[in-house]
Amino acid sequence: MPENTPSGGTRPRLGLIQSRGLGDIIIALPIAKYWADAGWDVYWPIDARFLPSFRDAVDYVHFIPFAFDNTTNGFLMEPIRILKAQGCEKIITLYSYISNAKVSDPVLFNSLKFDEYKYAIAGVPFSLKWSLSITRNQQREESLYSRLVKQKDYIVTHLTGSNCRMAHRPDPKFAGMQVIDIQEQTESIFDWLRIIENAKQLVMVDSCFSNLTEQLNISIPKALYLRSDTRFTPVYKNGWKFAAGIPAK
Repeated sequence: MPENTPSGGTRPRLGLIQSRGLGDIIIALPIAKYWADAGWDVYWPIDARFLPSFRDAVDYVHFIPFAFDNTTNGFLMEPIRILKAQGCEKIITLYSYISNAKVSDPVLFNSLKFDEYKYAIAGVPFSLKWSLSITRNQQREESLYSRLVKQKDYIVTHLTGSNCRMAHRPDPKFAGMQVIDIQEQTESIFDWLRIIENAKQLVMVDSCFSNLTEQLNISIPKALYLRSDTRFTPVYKNGWKFAAGIPAK
């Protein structure tokens, strides 16, 4: 259990610093759940544009939206200011690297992948990464499913990451099936879950949707296009077929 776990009275406040990266936030949600279950109120400043995905899906975190700017201020200084204003007794920076800022534990940074680092620095067992807890909105999932799914058999692709778009190389085994490419059609990434779970195959770039699929232990055929070096590729254990990505022209 975390140190300083409360035995009664007012719950202490814990602050997490991971202001953006949908995939990074998903990876870290079980860290927040672990501390919340241990009796802490968890506060987490995030880029305001990400709030719609997490507002209703996560009830064990106090998300604090703010106007993110792509500088050290947005990644680190403003979240620190917000969390101190909330009276957080403990603040954990989950980033393993931020340009122009010393934020990481050198030993952990040089020894672990970035997702392993987050759990290690937070004092949370890494195995809990695969116990992601979210509240699903069946009505929203059904609405998106009904709008997009036109055939019983279909595959789902997500080929666009934060800094890349991969070309899709179809597997002949799935020839003729409808292809549903994940695009920005809904304000919450979790609305895609029914479509993802019922696909015959998933073809994804290393991204927020592959992290979501992985952490929910979705067991259907999956192919993953890799785009980062070892340190910045998360741990995948759930039966993915790995391939080097080919940038789309």
